[in-house]
Amino acid sequence: MPLIFVLSPGADPMAGLLKFAEDKGFGGSKFNAISLGQGQGPIARKMIEAAVEDGSWVALQNVHLAVSWMPQLEKICEDFSPETVNSNFRLWLTSYPSPKFPVTVLQNSVKMTNEPPTGLKANLYQSFTTDPVCDTNFFEGCPGKEQVFEKLLFSLCFFHAIVQERKKFGPVGWNIPYGFNDSDLRISLQQLQLFVNEYSHIPLNAVTYLTGECNYGGRVTDDWDRRCITTILRVYYTEEVVHDNKYKFSP
Repeated sequence: MPLIFVLSPGADPMAGLLKFAEDKGFGGSKFNAISLGQGQGPIARKMIEAAVEDGSWVALQNVHLAVSWMPQLEKICEDFSPETVNSNFRLWLTSYPSPKFPVTVLQNSVKMTNEPPTGLKANLYQSFTTDPVCDTNFFEGCPGKEQVFEKLLFSLCFFHAIVQERKKFGPVGWNIPYGFNDSDLRISLQQLQLFVNEYSHIPLNAVTYLTGECNYGGRVTDDWDRRCITTILRVYYTEEVVHDNKYKFSP
C-alpha cells in the first residue's frame, strides 16, 4: 500500500520523511529517493523491485511530472501482494494534485498532506518544533556564542514567517507568488550556525547575501520582489538584534 504526500505550495515533506526514516532505522542505504521526470521511470522501477525484496524504503518525488509513467506505476502497485513483498518495504510518493494520477493507486493508498502553517505564531511554532531547530545538538551547536546564535536564529525564523505570510496579500505582498518552504529556512540556519562558529565577528553582509540573494532570493524572479525581500531581511539580520535587548522588528 503506497503512502502519498499530496503537496501544496510552501510545503516540503522530504526533510521530515528522511528524519522519520532515520528514527525508524531506515536511513542511509535503506532509504532511496528519486525525483521523477524524463527518463527516471526505469530507474524508479529498479529501485522498487530491489526494495520489495530487501525490505528498504523508496520515495518517488514529484510523481505528477511523470505523466507517461503513471500507468506503469499503477501496474507495479497492483502487483504488490503480502506473499511477494517484504513486510518492511514502504513506497512513499509525493505529488501535486493531478487529473492523470492513477485512481486505483489513490484508492488503495494512505494519503497525507503537509499544509504550511497559517499566521506568524503558527509559522514560528513550526520552525522551532521541526528539524533542525528542535535538534538539541543543533540548537546548542555554538558553544560560547549561544546568545548571538539564538538571537539571530529567532530573527531568521521570524523573517521566514514574514515572507510566508506576505503571500496572503496577493500582489501587495509579492508581485509573483513564490513557493518559499522549510528547505530555504533549513539551509539558511545551517549557514548561520557555520558563520557564527567560524568567525569571531559575524559577517552579516555575507550571511545576508547568502540568505536573501541565494537561498530565498534564488526563487525570486521579479526585480522589485528581490529588492523587497533583501530590504526585509536587513531588519532581521542586523547588529542591533545581537546587542540591543530591546530591539524591535516593528517600531
